[in-house]
Amino acid sequence: MKVGIAFGLMGTGFLLLVLSGLWPKMFPATISWTPEKANRSSEIKNKLHNMAFTVNSPKPSVRPGQDLAKLKAEFEALKKENDELNAAFTSADQGPKTISKILKWSGISLAVLGVVGWYAVNQSR
Repeated sequence: MKVGIAFGLMGTGFLLLVLSGLWPKMFPATISWTPEKANRSSEIKNKLHNMAFTVNSPKPSVRPGQDLAKLKAEFEALKKENDELNAAFTSADQGPKTISKILKWSGISLAVLGVVGWYAVNQSR
């Protein structure tokens, strides 16, 4: 009976270890990070880059018909959306990797615990 528990722990550990290798392939980052989000992020970064020269300049050169306050408000709104998209990208990129690491180390721990248990049962006979 005790040997069965040890083999069960080892089997579960190796199963988790194999699952950790397959997890990023089963649930890739492209599931939540779509091409539309990537295009929107690229557009926002381009707009922020172009507007930064006007908004952050010590002596802003505003074209006739443009209001500096409106440009700053639009710049801040774009920065906020950019930060949200960056957070979504980081989450989509790191999520599967984090779960894979948890599965890997849980699997290694259970497999080692099973081997130690099997060794202890064999020594007690």
